[in-house]
Amino acid sequence: MNEKFESYLKDLSPELQEKARQCKTKEDLNVFLADNDLELPEEALKMVAGGCTTSHCEHNFIEIERIDMVPTFGSNGPVGHAIHYNGMQVQNIKTNQCSKCSELHYYVLTFPNADKYVNQNSIISYKEISAAEYNSLKAQKTW
Repeated sequence: MNEKFESYLKDLSPELQEKARQCKTKEDLNVFLADNDLELPEEALKMVAGGCTTSHCEHNFIEIERIDMVPTFGSNGPVGHAIHYNGMQVQNIKTNQCSKCSELHYYVLTFPNADKYVNQNSIISYKEISAAEYNSLKAQKTW
């Protein structure tokens, strides 16, 4: 870790600072942050091994995980409950990873609830979210 990264840790307890320093990759740090309900700016995350630390990386993102979040229907009705993000129902979440530098990006795809008015000009597309938001949505899936 470098001095600039250390400046982001200064407000954490000594115990949490030590745990953050033990993270070897950006993914490890994202899990640590989510588990402890903490956030760091993207700039700090990029200073960890596995993050893109150079502007010279010509990212080649590939999808490494996609999770369908829409409840399925069984003979007795829906299996599971609808999961929401910003007032819209989540269709799926996905993780993309750069095949060159291993940088991770998390996304959510939502669609309007059928009972709410929707602006016909709105475009439904993937929205980038934080690792903590991604992990929170993923934890809500129970089916």
